[in-house]
This record gives sequence, structure tokens and C-alpha cells, in this order.
Amino acid sequence: MTGPRLRCAATAVVLSLALGGMAGAAPPLSAADPEANVVEELVIVSRHPAPAWWRVEKDGSTVWILGVLDTPLPKDVKWRRHELDEHLKGASALITSPRLHAGLEDIFGLFKLYGMLRTQDMEAALDPGLRARFVADREKLGKGPERYAHWRPMIAGQMLLRDSRPGERVDVGRQVRAEAAKGGTPVKPAGEYDLVPFAKAALTSLTPASEGECLNAALDDAETPEAVYRKAAVGWARGDVGAALQAPRRFDRCLLLMAGGPELWRKSTDDLADAIAGALGKPGQAVATVPLRRLVAKGGLIESLKARGLTVIGPDGPV
Repeated sequence: MTGPRLRCAATAVVLSLALGGMAGAAPPLSAADPEANVVEELVIVSRHPAPAWWRVEKDGSTVWILGVLDTPLPKDVKWRRHELDEHLKGASALITSPRLHAGLEDIFGLFKLYGMLRTQDMEAALDPGLRARFVADREKLGKGPERYAHWRPMIAGQMLLRDSRPGERVDVGRQVRAEAAKGGTPVKPAGEYDLVPFAKAALTSLTPASEGECLNAALDDAETPEAVYRKAAVGWARGDVGAALQAPRRFDRCLLLMAGGPELWRKSTDDLADAIAGALGKPGQAVATVPLRRLVAKGGLIESLKARGLTVIGPDGPV
């Protein structure tokens, strides 16, 4: 694998770690899930058949906040872009969540990271029950063992989960960034963090039991009927926050709870709140995107903004 391809593979995995009753006998991961609970008052239904928007205002400045569905949209699920287009007109910036970064100076660390993602014979090392379940799921998808054979169970689970979702998918965050670029609105991540140290800590923390738990979680999500994902996507597109939050997240939760995950979640949420508060110090307006569950979780972005003395206004008024 060449340097650029290696970097893409490592980045894709670790971004999933930072920012996505199980079967088997593995003990539960011990950290507290920062997205386990949501603020019930924020689980609203928008007045319009469009994704729900929140806004923060101060001294004549406004930041519009879109909570993005935590899973990709089926390509045929359309959402109303009118509000997005209006908010981006004249916006000073599109603020996005912090991103993990690795540069050329990290190339040796990335090669080491890549080696940590690989194994000799993934299926042979699994417990018999988990191996039987994994094989049954991949065969149902028409996949042979060679696709997953040399990846660690966690990565193989992520790959199988992606393989299980039929048809083309749309990344809403990417759509929003494309619209911003089209109109000349600069995209400004709320921060940049060094990928390699976090990734090494997360991967080193894995035990066979915890990795088996994450693989079980990926299979749970892969076996979830497509209708469940579609219902969540349609709910998000219509501004039904409660329906959107029903998107399966067992695998994302498992990855989030790896070493350093909750701490990174807290830091990135606070940095995003700081970036939004900073944008309110400038005249005019800006737009921000944030994963929906991070937005409405207890201790999430909206509560972080309120803790800074800011008033957050939702589709139905102040929250």
C-alpha cells in the first residue's frame, strides 16, 4: 500500500473511532457513553418537512446549526435544501467538527498504525460462535473470506457493516460542504488533532474480548433491517429528531468507548462550541454542522453553548 492510500485507510478507520445487550460473553466496555442520553426537550419535530435547524444569536450575529444524521442517507431520500441555501448566503464560514490530521511527517507512524490493523487469519482466531455468525453474515452478502481475512476483527466488522447497506449512500456533511464551496463560503473545522497518537492509544487498548464485542456490535447493526435505517433517514429529512435518533449505533458506540474516545468527544464538542461562540463575535452570520446525537446529547453541543451563557433557539423557540 502506498503512502497516500495508507493514510486514507488509517484516517477512515480512526475517524470512525473518534467522531461513530450484545451477543457473546465479552464484558461490556467500561467507559461511559457520552451520547447515551439525550435532552428530551430537544427531541422535537420541525414545523416544516425539512431537517431541524437551531440558531444562536448575539449582538446581531447569528450561527445556524444543522444536526446531521449520524448514518449516510439512502440516495433516494431527498431533503429540502432551501434553508441551507438561505443560511449560506453571505455566511462568513461553514463551521464543522474538528478533524484528525496526519501529514508527511507522520508517515512512519502511519505505517506502524497500518500494521496494527492487520492480522494473519481473522476468522480462524475468532471464538467459534462469533466466527459462525460472521461467516453466515458475509455469505449472505455473497462475500468470500478473502475480503476480510487479513484485517483485525474490528476493521472486518466495519467493512462488513458497510457492505451490508445496499445501494448508494449520501453523506450529508459532504453535501453541505459542497454547497458551501459552490457559493464561496470557507469551511473551517473547529480544530485539528494529531491522528497518530490517538489511533495508537485506541488500538493498543483493544483486548480480544473488547474487539469481539465491537465485532458483535457491527454484526448487530449489519443485521438490522434496511427499513430501520430508512425510517431514521426519512425522519431526519422531515425534521423528526426522535425518529432520526433511532438510527442503529451499536458499532459506533463500541468504537467511541475505546481508549481516549470519550475524552476526544468532550474536547471536540467543547472546541466546536468555542468556534461557534467565536463566530458570534463577528457581524453577520455563519453556519455550523454537527452530528445530530452530539448536538442533542446531555452534555452535548447545545448544553455546551448554554453553559457559555448563550441562548439557543430551536425550531420551536428557545431551548
